[in-house]
Amino acid sequence: MLRRNATTLIPSIAIFMSGYTPLFLIMIIKDFDRIDWQAYQLTPIILGFSQIDYPVGIVFKNSNVVLGLLIVAAVSLLMLWYVLKNITSNPFDITITKAKSRSSEVVNYTIPYMISFVAFDLSKGQDLLSLIIFMGILCLLSIRSQSIFINPILAALGYGLYDCTYTENGRKKECVMLSPKDLTAEDAVKYKKLNNYMGIINK
Repeated sequence: MLRRNATTLIPSIAIFMSGYTPLFLIMIIKDFDRIDWQAYQLTPIILGFSQIDYPVGIVFKNSNVVLGLLIVAAVSLLMLWYVLKNITSNPFDITITKAKSRSSEVVNYTIPYMISFVAFDLSKGQDLLSLIIFMGILCLLSIRSQSIFINPILAALGYGLYDCTYTENGRKKECVMLSPKDLTAEDAVKYKKLNNYMGIINK
């Protein structure tokens, strides 16, 4: 049976990529070359200074790659914001009967990948191709396994993952919930079903 999914392919990819914006930031910082400065002559001399130097630009070793990373990061974060804003429309009322936090899994999913790519050289085509292939495989696995919401950006925004047992219209069900607040037993909340195995709690 096909899984019903409230997030389509493109938003799912964007949500996945948003989780790796810290990795892109590390790569951009490591690619930094220098800051260009320009001198402004003072007339007359003020406090013994004849000129003021001020920055006019930041230079990277691989500016095109850095620009691409910035665009991908910005688009993915905007898409994440859009999904979170719109995905919880028409929520259902449920009562939580049992909740167990799974938020610690975020660390297990992200730290190995970040460490693996800290030493990447953006000037080498082999490294870039390896990165693209690796990220593509991770994205595919995350979408197929319905784990795209295990995401450090979501964790930084205050969202947590919970294994929940809940009642909906008098029926007992189980689901993994993404929630912007701590979940405890007897909480009455509103949620949106993302697929057969996962939901998101409305704020």
